[in-house]
Amino acid sequence: MSFSSVAAQNEVTFGIGDLQDYTSPFFGLQYKRYFSDVPTDNQPHLISPYLNKINSAYGRYFTTDIYDFYQAGGEWFIDDKWVVIADLRFVDYDRTTITAYQSADIDVGYFISPKWQVGIGNFYHFRETRRVYYNSDDSVSTRTYSRYRNNLKLFTRYTNITGGSGWDIGAEVIFSGELRTTVDARYFFNHDVSLNLTYLMKEDESDYRYEEGDVAELTLDYWFTRNFSLQVGAGARIGGDDDGLATVTLTTSYRF
Repeated sequence: MSFSSVAAQNEVTFGIGDLQDYTSPFFGLQYKRYFSDVPTDNQPHLISPYLNKINSAYGRYFTTDIYDFYQAGGEWFIDDKWVVIADLRFVDYDRTTITAYQSADIDVGYFISPKWQVGIGNFYHFRETRRVYYNSDDSVSTRTYSRYRNNLKLFTRYTNITGGSGWDIGAEVIFSGELRTTVDARYFFNHDVSLNLTYLMKEDESDYRYEEGDVAELTLDYWFTRNFSLQVGAGARIGGDDDGLATVTLTTSYRF
């Protein structure tokens, strides 16, 4: 790779790790396209596209021994005040009772100030489950059940960066069968280094990764150059039947 310092419009991310819940390693790959150059000076490299309101689109693939995860989305800023965010996801399960899971987020955000964004959205998800019934020693039958929901979502994000350091804090609430809240707080020590804590509270069965308990994830992000970064993270389940370490991840990104 050539680690140049010029502005970039492409970003490739590769990640590996382990999901203790599924006792198998995983890997993922993402490509993101920015529709204008990402500035490389005087701002944290990680969120420079957001601070400069640069439109983007991305595709992501994630796999384990049990399922394949596909995702596509984008972010479109309008008149420095509005932003439209879309995420589409499809999970193809292999050796589980769930045969397919689909979900989509359509969000609209508004900047009430240059640092503060509020928004509203819709979270749609569809799940198909196949159950096996043993009627007798020689008789086996299967039935497929499907369910879909549309849930209201509210979110906010506050970003205050001065001289390359500061806070980027967000919160999201999904009003599903049970209230699901995500709080995300990242502190930038400088242009290169940041530490992020994400806490997911009272998750419901719509989440494809975890079934019970809250999940806290701590992530360290370090940019070696303006183009190349490394991210190390770990997540733990809290308050469920199986407390303890849930995920360990290692991710690298390259902009060009």
